[in-house]
Amino acid sequence: MTFAASIARAAARRMPLLDTTQCFRVFSGKAEGQDGVFIDVFGPLATLMVYEGPATASLDPKELADAALPALAPLGVQAIYFKPFAKDRSRLGGALPKVVTSATPLAGTRLPESIVVREHNVQLEVRPFDGLSTGLFVDQRDNRAWLAKLVANRVAKLTKGKDGTNARVRAALKDSPVDQAAPQHIGVLNAFAYTCAFSTACAKAGAITTSVDVSAKYLAWGKANFAHNALDASAHRFARMDIFEFITYAKRKQLRYDMVILDPPSFASANRKKGTKAWSSISDYPTLVREVKGLMRPNALLFASTNTLELCQEGRLAKVVLKGLGGQPRMWLDVPPPGVDVAMSKGRFAALAAIV
Repeated sequence: MTFAASIARAAARRMPLLDTTQCFRVFSGKAEGQDGVFIDVFGPLATLMVYEGPATASLDPKELADAALPALAPLGVQAIYFKPFAKDRSRLGGALPKVVTSATPLAGTRLPESIVVREHNVQLEVRPFDGLSTGLFVDQRDNRAWLAKLVANRVAKLTKGKDGTNARVRAALKDSPVDQAAPQHIGVLNAFAYTCAFSTACAKAGAITTSVDVSAKYLAWGKANFAHNALDASAHRFARMDIFEFITYAKRKQLRYDMVILDPPSFASANRKKGTKAWSSISDYPTLVREVKGLMRPNALLFASTNTLELCQEGRLAKVVLKGLGGQPRMWLDVPPPGVDVAMSKGRFAALAAIV
């Protein structure tokens, strides 16, 4: 089967997803006919991701994009942008390939610098040529919706009293109006928040969120996502800090949360200018879990995920979380099964949730 035919077949399978989202993986590598090639759709935008390796060495990205565009047109795709992935990004020395910041797509018509797309009931901003990513990872789509639903359920329980108040939530913390949660709100900490998609979904469901990231750019992007959903960003916290620095601050201020979201990168280099330490999911994830546990209220929910290949092996992420918790949680929760698009990328993503 030709690549164009494989894309057309994959696109037909994904058509029902348009009823609930504009954002999904439309082509999943070897599972759909071409190892090392993945395509994500974000409304009128598609990104062609080609992973470095023997399976893709002879492929021409331009030819792939030209073949894919007409097959993706029924999904509303107007342009395909290229995102090459090197095995070792450290070789890039911090510099990005020119193609990932070029406004000209490999195929189709040029798109605006930013586009607002729908994921379930949330509006999120993506940027076609901002870098190696668009600002939104589709593998977390159903987890964002699931956590937002859990937030909504907890908010409903908090407001069941006669006067619609809850003593614990009503008790204002002292250091910032952001921490003085309104009675119908619960607190959500989103570590490694990136463009704050998790925070946006949870805030829309009624939580007061704290988004922590070392990048001012991405936190500003997160505030834009709040604005796209008519959410007042000033009622939430956006902390430009290393996560361990924030944890130290939060413990000192006695901040506590009802939900903690951990979705760290596989690795990150130290940055003296930003005051950040080097990070490795394989070695540092247990420490992260142990530290954030100290910020969690009784019966708080911990959501942990990773795309680190070693930790995506069956049972590995659970072992890491158990090590950090120092024992079994009160209860494990079943995260939602991955959508048909993400499920075909088996082994590239893992997630779990627990009541601590």
